[in-house]
Formats: sequence, structure tokens, C-alpha cells
Amino acid sequence: MESLEIIILAAGNSSRLGQPKQLVVYQGKTLIEHIASNALMVSPHVTVVLGSHAKRIEWTLNQAQLFPKIVYNPDWEQGMGTSIKAGVSSLTNKQAPIMILLSDQPAVKTHLLWQMIHLYQEKKPEIVACDYGGKLGVPMLFSPQVRHELLILSGDQGARSFLPYYSDTTLTVPFALGTWDIDTPEDVVELMRKKN
Repeated sequence: MESLEIIILAAGNSSRLGQPKQLVVYQGKTLIEHIASNALMVSPHVTVVLGSHAKRIEWTLNQAQLFPKIVYNPDWEQGMGTSIKAGVSSLTNKQAPIMILLSDQPAVKTHLLWQMIHLYQEKKPEIVACDYGGKLGVPMLFSPQVRHELLILSGDQGARSFLPYYSDTTLTVPFALGTWDIDTPEDVVELMRKKN
């Protein structure tokens, strides 16, 4: 989708994991490589928001010949809301829809992203969210009309904080594996088990 802006949140320091989750290797590639390459397959406009371990992560992307736009969030320690705001603030096309991805959801594949894009194009909702089985989460796609909500997030606030106000104009796609993310050493062990 030519006009779609994709923002990948990759600024956290992975305190519970003890190592940068963005650089955990899965199926021969780091998690940040997986999500960045998938994002670049559906849009040429991909922004990665970095904070902790920024130089190592950017170097890893460059080594993989992946060249998304890099935005550094100096306030990354204050929480995810600041990274969303930093990413959205950096976008020059104010009329583009915005998709937000995380760097630690190994189950996110291009077919899920295309499913969300096609639903957005066909039905024109204000938000397309993933349904984890009764709980909505990322990936999420936002129309330009919702941009202002993303720009006023702060601290640990994510998009879930304003989803209730858009319940009538939010559509969902099923994504049962949305709850599978990498936060602890045990999550990495499980990831290695699923390697093949």
C-alpha cells in the first residue's frame, strides 16, 4: 500500500529479558529484522523508533540491508506512548494511514498485515485492530482522522487507551497468536522450541 506509513516500536530496554529483545535470533534472523522486512514488503514507508541499544539495532538493520527510516526517542524510558508520539511526529505525510507494529511479536507475518490493509481499504474504518480472542491489540492500523490521538499519548499509554471511544468505527482481524511476545528468558526458550 503505497501511502501507508508503518511505525515499528523498538525503543525498550528489555529489562525483564536481560538482553535486547530486538536482537534475539529466530529462524536465522533477529526479531527486528523479521518485523522490518515484513513491514517493507507491504509499504516503502517504514519508520523504526529506537531508544535503548539504538546503535546496535541500527547496525543490525544496516547489515541485513534493511534501511527503514530511523527515529531516536530520547524519552523512551518514559514508556511506549512517547515512542508512538515520536514516530508519528516524524511523518511528513499527514494524510497517510498509520500502522503500528512491535518488534517482539514473532507471529506477525505479511499475510496478517495485508489482511488488515485490505479490510481498511474496503470498509474505511477509523481503526483496524487485531483481536487476540476478546482483547484488542497491535498490529493496529489508524486512519488519518485518528492521528491526533496518537500524538497526545504519553508515558506507558498505548492506543488501547483511546480504543473505547472508537468502538463503533473499529474493525478487527483475528490474531490468536498476538499474545505471543518476548519479554522473559522463558519466552526466548519457547521461541527456540518453535524455531523449526
